[in-house]
Amino acid sequence: MSPTTKIRTVSLILSWLCLIAIVFELGFVPLIWLTPDMAQNAISYSDSLVPVPLADLQSLKGGQLFVVFITLMIPSAVMTFGLWHLRKMFLCFAHNAIFEHGTIRHLKIFSIALLSQTLLSPLAGTLTSLFVTITRPEGERAISIGLSNVEATSFFLGALFLIISWVLGEAVTLHDENRSFV
Repeated sequence: MSPTTKIRTVSLILSWLCLIAIVFELGFVPLIWLTPDMAQNAISYSDSLVPVPLADLQSLKGGQLFVVFITLMIPSAVMTFGLWHLRKMFLCFAHNAIFEHGTIRHLKIFSIALLSQTLLSPLAGTLTSLFVTITRPEGERAISIGLSNVEATSFFLGALFLIISWVLGEAVTLHDENRSFV
């Protein structure tokens, strides 16, 4: 199998995996409210996914429920946007559009979305804990601030992808200049 064929095949597979990840990103937060038992099992492996107890989230009503839902969806929406561009980049690779500015632009947008989502997640967690407990009596209100290794890793990966996209953008510009001389 030639390197070009490998790139095209793996990129096509990764584009489909991105699509699955997009569906998961958009579906996870609504899943918390629609299927409490399945959500409990999904959340149990990591407290960073939902910063407050699931029972507290599921007891919310009205405007408080809406505000918490939107707060939890913002990082997911940002990551979905980034995954959409990552998918588009993989599709460009699958169609042999490797060294093109449009392809590199998708990587740059993904990296910015990853950085943004990494910074928004702890903020959303803090706001969620505030919004969930704000109607409680004094002494029972809480603000939870949490950072984990996942955020640090995501931040540095996003920064790495951003730098790589800049370097690749420069390489594509040089490649285009060299083609114009011949």
